[in-house]
Amino acid sequence: MKIAVLYNVPSRRFVKDPTHRAAEEDTVESATEVHEALLTKGIQSRLVPISEDTIPDAVASLVPYDLTFNLIEWTGVDTKYAMQTYDEFVKYEIPITGATKECYRDTCNKIPMKKLLDDAGLPTAPWQSFHTGFEPVSETIVYPSIIKVSSEHSSVGVSKESIVHTEKELTSAVHRRIETFRQPVIAEAFLTGREFQVTLIERLNGLTILPPAEILYIDGTDVPLLTYDSRWNVQHSDYGNSTVGIVKLDEKLSYVLSDMCMKAFQKLSFRDYARFDIRCNTQSVPYFLEVNSNPGLGDDEEYGMTISYKAAGLTFTDFVWEIICSAARRYDLV
Repeated sequence: MKIAVLYNVPSRRFVKDPTHRAAEEDTVESATEVHEALLTKGIQSRLVPISEDTIPDAVASLVPYDLTFNLIEWTGVDTKYAMQTYDEFVKYEIPITGATKECYRDTCNKIPMKKLLDDAGLPTAPWQSFHTGFEPVSETIVYPSIIKVSSEHSSVGVSKESIVHTEKELTSAVHRRIETFRQPVIAEAFLTGREFQVTLIERLNGLTILPPAEILYIDGTDVPLLTYDSRWNVQHSDYGNSTVGIVKLDEKLSYVLSDMCMKAFQKLSFRDYARFDIRCNTQSVPYFLEVNSNPGLGDDEEYGMTISYKAAGLTFTDFVWEIICSAARRYDLV
């Protein structure tokens, strides 16, 4: 089997404003690790970078390959490039791993994602979208709330200042975010209970939930929140304010997490693998924060997905190969 590993390089906008470039560069690292894992399996693999200027040619170059490991992560104002790439996949009938165009589109934007969760009867924190900032604040808003940019990933736009406690604070924060990021935002109840990253993978014996990873905030953390700075800015005082670990869950919470994740994967039409971010309220009731299609991959012990597949007895190469096998079964390549 010949497999191409497709990944996007940071778009041109990061040349002018490199503020959040770090969150884009990890895609290159992820693709390299996947490529190297495939080489250890004796697979003929090739890294294929793609930019907004090379979409047609890059996708056309995938035609000779049996399967493409799709690692594009364009979001925010760059989502349009991902949609163009998916259209080219269809044009050339390229077999790919992971999400469909529709699943990718609807899960990389928090507004349709939250609507899908609500429509499917899946638990997600109370929320409201704001497109102009002049919308009346709903009476269903719960305080404290957190303001999130609708179509960014990797905690872009998330800081301690994103948390608001009054309608006046909310309105001010909404206006600031819309002005800065030039896109809609959501206000969502800020949950402060236990926080999990749950990885699912389609294996030969069916959809499997790996042992959930828990986000563990270090002692002294004033606000238990994964901000952009805590994740990406090594110079910031909040950097590294959390670790991840596999912890024992009581039977009730384990069942609820498993049930809600299985339903979300199936109802929202995920394929091959996914990572769901979940947080509990103070009464230990879990809610979806994010449902991630095509999540980043890597053999990093600080990443929840990594410790989850290792807790399941898998190596990174094993995990990558399970994704390949799932996609190959779907396209009748095996």
